[in-house]
Amino acid sequence: MTKKLLISSLLISALFSVNASAEVVYQGTSVGGQAGLFGIGANLKGKFTDTLGVKVGFDKFTYNDIEIVDDEVTYNFDVETQDFLATVDWHPYAGSFKTSAGVVVNNSNLVGTINPTTATTFTFNNVTYSTDDIAKVDTSADFDPVAPYVGIGWDTSWTKKNGWGFTFDLGLIYQGSATVDYTVKYKEVPLTGNAAVDAAAQSARADLIREIDANLEAEKKSLQTELDKYEFLPYIAIGVNYKF
Repeated sequence: MTKKLLISSLLISALFSVNASAEVVYQGTSVGGQAGLFGIGANLKGKFTDTLGVKVGFDKFTYNDIEIVDDEVTYNFDVETQDFLATVDWHPYAGSFKTSAGVVVNNSNLVGTINPTTATTFTFNNVTYSTDDIAKVDTSADFDPVAPYVGIGWDTSWTKKNGWGFTFDLGLIYQGSATVDYTVKYKEVPLTGNAAVDAAAQSARADLIREIDANLEAEKKSLQTELDKYEFLPYIAIGVNYKF
């Protein structure tokens, strides 16, 4: 996370340095809405010079039943994104075209379950277990909470004193490697009333849990590698705004 904050700071500082010699005279505010890959949201932008602006925005999106198959294990995920984007926008020609650098505060949730391999079995790390022992396996994945952003775009309200404009943003977010967790819900061990038999059954269940945990650790590493394909995410949004 520290590395990403450093990258973000350098990107923003670079844009500010381009405008260091410009006279800062506040030239208006725009508010708008957008829709894109990260959902539907709103934004607020201030114009400080003919070429420099600062923008903050919010996007929200929900998508259910995303299926991912990794190492013969089938995951069913629900995804909810809730992200804040803050950028410095540089309009190099004092027109609609802009380049942007900033950070995304990533509040996304990726939660789901592992589906049974068959009606009566789960398979972890190529080892088969019975649904008589395992009731459910929940899983979650998280990425870095703060991610650098770079992009380009257009804001046709930039040169207007006031009025409506069209906005478009195309960028790249670096959210880092995934962190994966599992929670296993086991079925109750049936008791017979015979102390020796029940103690043996509980001991066997404890051994089984340790074995499953070890195999899920191997699955965790495999899924993290699969999700690392999403270290870099594209950001695309189109919208309208009003400058006043």
